[in-house]
Amino acid sequence: MLGNKGDREARQRIEQARRQGAIALDLRYLELTELPEAIASLTQLRVLYLSNNQLRELPEAIVSLTQLQLLNLSDNQLTELPEAIASLTQLQTLYLSNNQLRELPESIASLTNLEWRGLRLHNNPLNPDLAAAYEQGTKAVLQYLQAKAEAKITLNEAKLILIGEGEVGKSCLLGALREDEWLESRPTTHGIEIKPVIVTHPDSGTEISLNGWDFGGQPVYRSTHQLFFSAPAVYLVVWKPREGPQQGFVKEWITLIKHRAPDAKVLVVATHGGPGQRQPDIDRQEIQDRFGSDTVLDFFHVDSKPELQNSCTGLAELKQKIASVAASLPEMGRSVPAKWQRVREILQTNDKAYLPYDDVLAICAQQGIDKEQAELFLRISHTLGHFIHYHYDPILRDIVILKPDWLAKAISFVLDDETTRRRNGLVDFEHLGELWSNPPFPGEDGYPKELHPIFLKLMERFDLSYRVVLDPAKPSNTSLIAQLVRDTRPELPNWGQQPEAGDRQQVQICRIVDDRRQLAVAEGLFYQLIVRLHKYSLGRCNYEKSIHWQRGLMLDNDYNGRALLEYVDTDVKITVRAAYPERFLSYLTEEIKWVVEYFWEGLRCNVMVPCIAPCGMNAPGNGLFEVEKLIESKKKNRHEYPCPISGCGEWQNIDCLLNNAPTAQPPSQQIGIQQFRNIVKDELKIIRKDLAIVDRRGEERFQSLSQDQRIILSKVDEEFASLMQMLTDEAKDGPRLFSFKPVDPSFFDRPKWISTKLQITLWCEHSRQPLPALNPNDKKKGVYELEVSREWFTKAAPYLKILTGTLSLVLPVAASATKLMLDEATYKGIEEELDFGQKSIESTLKGSDLATNLSTESDAPDWQQGEAAIRAQGSILRELHALLKAKDPGFGGLVRVQNRRREFLWVHEQFIDEY
Repeated sequence: MLGNKGDREARQRIEQARRQGAIALDLRYLELTELPEAIASLTQLRVLYLSNNQLRELPEAIVSLTQLQLLNLSDNQLTELPEAIASLTQLQTLYLSNNQLRELPESIASLTNLEWRGLRLHNNPLNPDLAAAYEQGTKAVLQYLQAKAEAKITLNEAKLILIGEGEVGKSCLLGALREDEWLESRPTTHGIEIKPVIVTHPDSGTEISLNGWDFGGQPVYRSTHQLFFSAPAVYLVVWKPREGPQQGFVKEWITLIKHRAPDAKVLVVATHGGPGQRQPDIDRQEIQDRFGSDTVLDFFHVDSKPELQNSCTGLAELKQKIASVAASLPEMGRSVPAKWQRVREILQTNDKAYLPYDDVLAICAQQGIDKEQAELFLRISHTLGHFIHYHYDPILRDIVILKPDWLAKAISFVLDDETTRRRNGLVDFEHLGELWSNPPFPGEDGYPKELHPIFLKLMERFDLSYRVVLDPAKPSNTSLIAQLVRDTRPELPNWGQQPEAGDRQQVQICRIVDDRRQLAVAEGLFYQLIVRLHKYSLGRCNYEKSIHWQRGLMLDNDYNGRALLEYVDTDVKITVRAAYPERFLSYLTEEIKWVVEYFWEGLRCNVMVPCIAPCGMNAPGNGLFEVEKLIESKKKNRHEYPCPISGCGEWQNIDCLLNNAPTAQPPSQQIGIQQFRNIVKDELKIIRKDLAIVDRRGEERFQSLSQDQRIILSKVDEEFASLMQMLTDEAKDGPRLFSFKPVDPSFFDRPKWISTKLQITLWCEHSRQPLPALNPNDKKKGVYELEVSREWFTKAAPYLKILTGTLSLVLPVAASATKLMLDEATYKGIEEELDFGQKSIESTLKGSDLATNLSTESDAPDWQQGEAAIRAQGSILRELHALLKAKDPGFGGLVRVQNRRREFLWVHEQFIDEY
């Protein structure tokens, strides 16, 4: 048996390691379902690889491995870890990705050495609180587990989300579920109403608290409603039999849920039938076949109006089913820190819409939560949608929003406003203030004036609006509500049939599909893109020049080119024209793919490229090829791929097709960072001087650059973006950019040094500039002296070499887009530091095997051995973070922010507003 063979192989390796006193053991890919007990004999073991097996649990014998520093359990089937894992007190690295873990034992909080190199939990079905903590980094996970270890409480709560068209009886149904007094006429719901519902599980008797979210049904609300679809939840799709399921858009509402929350549990509820109480007529089998019986669980017919006996027909059965479904949700019964839950209940029962940040900290302190843990509590609560707090936003950081649904109602007033709709989404702040102070809708109360700027800022944070510039000479108080832009395409400026001289055109298609690989619509995608990408709008300096409509937009990214994004049926077509279109095309494709797959968890975005001539049907551009499949075919040494259009029969060259796909590696992955730098360094210095001249003349930047110069700048951008992407996870815990040089002037006279002092200078990840350049009055801020060992320096060499080479590339034109060009003296000083750092790497590694790799003509080992080699430097970077924190926990004043893809960056305080 294969399993027995793997078990025998594992036992042989364990015995061999015992005899040899080995400190590392590799048991990967053996299809182990159990870890042999003999592992307990390897008390000297420091490194244990167990990934890519079929382990479901770890034996208690693991406690004997007290010297273990690295434990890799990724790609198994673990559902839990033993509490005894806390005995591994030397553990610095714990890889648990791609398992079935929902919880971690609280005892892991005692493994404080994990802060150094990290905990990996990707692709586990973590409970929402733990997942939110993991998003903040290893330290946050340990703090969360420590809080649970002190005292925990079991939660039996979830959302109850009622959606459907307007006036189908959602509010009446929620009132009936709550046993509220019947109201003969209820006002239309604007936005969202939230009210509690208590149900009892029929078998266990467990009381379950549900927050009933009643969503207004008007079509204009659909895009914003999706913001509040989240697990754990039971969904009720409500429709009126009198109007039929087609008029009730039952399938459309289920589709909307399925795209946003693919694991959602849905009950379809027909409400009051009107005269004669018409019975519901709906094809149950078709709906369950289409969406799955694990999604659409059941169908009900309820009359929310009580009969003479004061009971509502069908309500008891529905309520019982809601309780049963809620009890079955994976998140039900999860445990959370007791102190945190007490604070959450205090805040949720507060009748105010928001509280000052300091007041929330005071409430936390009353419950025994210190400031550091309180900040983590707020970050996790923000991620889960309980409260809203942007700790680095100058308007929002001093307040905590307690009632997110207030925002939904405030948004609804704007979306329903005729004046704003007539202006295609343009609205002045004064008009917003009037709408929010005196809503023109019966039964709706206004909001205090001090909330108005908060609402506007939150709309910007939720990708619903952005500030526009109407007159470059004057400050603007006008915003664009992207959902209300015009529905017809305007004239496209400077966009003929062919690119302008010197430019090339590349086209890609983002094909959006659901879990059945059927074409799908991401409801509201272009509204989000208009806001998210407005920094590239043609009208970023003058709104009148903006080009966008409900199904498309045009963008301009200076030397990276001009782009047209538009819907073609359900596909998003991206066309970029530039001297080097690959960079902007890659960025836009990544952005669209991220938005689709992050916001709509039930959708996927397949990147496609159009066919080229020769075409068997004389219509090049109509056939679409999936880039991932082209790459797979190329790896199998296939040179051509058949056209997917029936009747064409043409086989197309894969390399030619991929010319339209920005899949090429950055220059450093093709010819080596040093060789690329040698090729372009002189031209970069010329570009630097040319930009300085243009700035002095007050002319538009980049317009005077040659085609070759634009290509170089785009490739430098590509290089920098690749470096940053490699170490996204490490940015949770500290900055990624720094330059260095040995402190000792005689460093090069000590070729056999054991340890040395390095001067480390931190850089801003937004402006790409070192902190001394951004702090002219305090040039020592962000500059440190650290003692490092030769062993650490040697291990860090691949990353240091790429880092130094990349910073040398961006230095001449650092922050060119922000016009913060370095003065000549500062520039020269940083250039010398980077050169000194590069030479110190070469000097230290001279003659070593690693040096041979790092100095080969192709330089390929830097990246291609591959990305994993650089990603492995993450542990080195985390060690550096720990050393820097000991010197300065504030990292020289750098502020951790999140970009629109929720990736962390460390930026100088003057750039916080950019995020």
